Amino acid sequence: MTLTTLRDTYRAISQFHENEKLAAWLQSKRAIVWLTPGRRRQILFFGALLGGAIALFRRQSQWRDHLSATSWLAPPLALPILLALVYLLYLAATHFSRLPAAVRRRPQIALHLFFWLIIVLAWITPKEAGAWKTAIFLIAVSLPYLVWRCGYMLLSAQRGKAAGTAFRDHLFYIWPMWGGTNTPQGKGADYLTQCEAQSPDAYARSVLAGIKLLILARLWDLAQLLFETLVFANPKSPLASLLGEYGLGIPRARRILSGDVSVSLLTTWLSLYAELIWETLDIAARGHVWIGLLRLFGFNVFRNTYKPLLAKSIVDFWNRYYYYFKEMLVELFFFPTYVRYFRTRPKLRMFTAVFAAAFLGNMYYHFLQGRTVIAAGELAKIWASLSPRLGYCFLLALGIYVSMLRQQRKRGEAAPPNAGAALPRRLIQIAGVWTFFSLIHIWNLKGPATLFDRVGFFFSLFGL
Repeated sequence: MTLTTLRDTYRAISQFHENEKLAAWLQSKRAIVWLTPGRRRQILFFGALLGGAIALFRRQSQWRDHLSATSWLAPPLALPILLALVYLLYLAATHFSRLPAAVRRRPQIALHLFFWLIIVLAWITPKEAGAWKTAIFLIAVSLPYLVWRCGYMLLSAQRGKAAGTAFRDHLFYIWPMWGGTNTPQGKGADYLTQCEAQSPDAYARSVLAGIKLLILARLWDLAQLLFETLVFANPKSPLASLLGEYGLGIPRARRILSGDVSVSLLTTWLSLYAELIWETLDIAARGHVWIGLLRLFGFNVFRNTYKPLLAKSIVDFWNRYYYYFKEMLVELFFFPTYVRYFRTRPKLRMFTAVFAAAFLGNMYYHFLQGRTVIAAGELAKIWASLSPRLGYCFLLALGIYVSMLRQQRKRGEAAPPNAGAALPRRLIQIAGVWTFFSLIHIWNLKGPATLFDRVGFFFSLFGL
């Protein structure tokens, strides 16, 4: 078997979702024909209602803790209120032109002010309110998950595309039945509608693409397990009994940072690079599941993670690593800043917009991640755990800005004449990107180390 044959065989297997015969066979199946766009959306709509109800029970406490009457009363009270709030925002989106001018100009700010108003209500509701106090707390805890998705709905309204849409056209992505993180996978109605399969042929191809991602997700899970066993030598790994003796025994970077272990400088660097690979495998596996499910329902959207470890620039890595998080920051922070401020000063305009997204928006998003602590009014706890991320977001924003400037300068340049040096040059570029993200991840590692502890750790990597 020749190398060409092997390559063709690999492509046929890895790109099975592009196989014309397979797509033609699948599109003729009864389920594909029956699942029209309208029926798929109906399933997603009712799935959102069921998933939302289950999520409220899970957010309140563990299943084993549901012993008191309040534990069972609060979620049924909270669910219709949450749905009413989302429906109210839907009405605002579909009647966007009737809203006050200040809201139409800054719909995202108005949305988040509304969110914080409910948070304040959770703070001031007395404990004597019983089940109502718990219900309001549940609503406050759920809102950080919903607010970014509702932001996309208002963004659609601002573009004039929400009028005439039905509530079910929005609820399925505002409260997806498969859950996920606070980041809206697939963005909002505009992008999802653009990518929605309208014919059996397009739906069959979307299903095949979804199946591929779900398979890849399982493969990345396995890769994570092997990486955990062979690189980090985790004794709790299910494969430890089989492969543990072959592990490299590189400790996790957070243990080195906290001083739990003492290792050589080389091992510290290897640990930082290993963390980058680990985090990439983790986000890729989870993102493939979310996008795979969307594709199974006919939304053939772009992947959440696509080969970030092969990126040759910082901005390219950022675009590939967590695509929908980047898109959310760009659409809700970068563009609004870019179109309004410093129009006559291009570099300052770009700098401000990048920092609005990668620094301010990034920090605010992760601040809202502490939803339980926020709902309880214990904001100081969030600051204690989140303050090191200031360093991460600052360096990330600075790196993206510099990378964007470099790309702008290269647009008019001719390609290097020495084609033989292309591969070494590319490897050096990739290594530089790995090093940058491995280093700034120091400020994103979990642990008690402060912002300045991490600064000291960073300098110690260079013998300072």
